[in-house]
Amino acid sequence: MIFVFSDFGVNGPYSGTMRSVVMRNAPDIAICDLMLDAPDRNPRASSYLLAALGREFKPGDVVLAVVDPGVGSTRKGLVVTADGVTYVGPDNGLFEMIIRRADDVTVRCIDWEPETLSASFHGRDIFGPVAAMVATGQDFASHVLPSDQRYDDAQDWPDALAEVIYIDTYGNLMTGLPAQNSEIKLRIGDRMVTAARTFSDVPLGEPFHYSNSIGLCEIAVNCGRADQVFEARIGMPVSVQ
Repeated sequence: MIFVFSDFGVNGPYSGTMRSVVMRNAPDIAICDLMLDAPDRNPRASSYLLAALGREFKPGDVVLAVVDPGVGSTRKGLVVTADGVTYVGPDNGLFEMIIRRADDVTVRCIDWEPETLSASFHGRDIFGPVAAMVATGQDFASHVLPSDQRYDDAQDWPDALAEVIYIDTYGNLMTGLPAQNSEIKLRIGDRMVTAARTFSDVPLGEPFHYSNSIGLCEIAVNCGRADQVFEARIGMPVSVQ
């Protein structure tokens, strides 16, 4: 399969246009919009989220991942193969947690360019076509990228991020922390939150933290909105107590 992970959203032409390029160039391969509301122009938060979603991928899959606030700049384009799954997208730290947690990794810099290239839409013009080429076994111009030539700042990021990295439709707060055991409490803002197994284990309106479906520690409110209760935003710090 080809999975799409981006911050493009569902409104406007961007997601559909990029997807259409992939489908046109790899018409026999299934494509899945895994996530179109990744943290907005935030490769750092997106890196932890993408790594957590890695359980959805199997060897041979291709992940087209575009969270790219530096589009059109000197940042590189990458093809990362990690434990048999190939990721295509920008060199801005988006793949840092994937690379760091994999046992077998190769990183290549994309040298291929189309005849016509927009300065502001490399998802359509470079990453989409390259993802299709990878999925269909076609060659394209690239070279091996040594680790010391990748995006520098990302190599200083922590292995686990004690921040809110995503706020879902229900107002639940995903953190960049791996799932915590039931003995610990989390502090967010000036409040402490205890653990529960699931929503129905706490009273209506009660906040709690739990191990979510992709193995991250998530803060929620039973039949309420944690984002409103805690006045939360992406990047808000949390701490383990």
